[in-house]
Amino acid sequence: MAGGPIRWPKMPDLVWKTWRTAQKEVLDLGVVPDHHLRADTAYGNDLLPDEGEYGDWRVCVTDPAEGADVTLDTWVTLELTEPDNGCPQPDRGHDGRVDLPDRDDDGDPDYRDPFPGDRNRDSTFPNGLPDSSGSSGGGSSGGGHWNCPRTRWC
Repeated sequence: MAGGPIRWPKMPDLVWKTWRTAQKEVLDLGVVPDHHLRADTAYGNDLLPDEGEYGDWRVCVTDPAEGADVTLDTWVTLELTEPDNGCPQPDRGHDGRVDLPDRDDDGDPDYRDPFPGDRNRDSTFPNGLPDSSGSSGGGSSGGGHWNCPRTRWC
């Protein structure tokens, strides 16, 4: 007797779940091997932290989309964002990719950049942080005093 069509599991709704949770849900489908699951950034100019350090980043987009069949040969990509950034609006980007704000055009999104308004960063602060010589107007130890609110550097 011939059997019916195979009922493949469907891609779950993973939007705004953490990488850790979403990864488990995809692997729990039982058809996607771990090497067929990958993380990417939701924003064109962002970078993922080292593997294992983005477990709390949030899913913005899944490929395949929610509800699609997930088969043995499916490759799954989860586009992630650092939770404070939120997800991009899909209609804002060109070519489907949206960039995070980068006020000084140095290639670093503002939330990662200790000097988001410093257009002379490459010459003034080549490493992105003031040196300890005091040339940045700071104190005599520990690299001076500088203001970088809402960044991970302070």
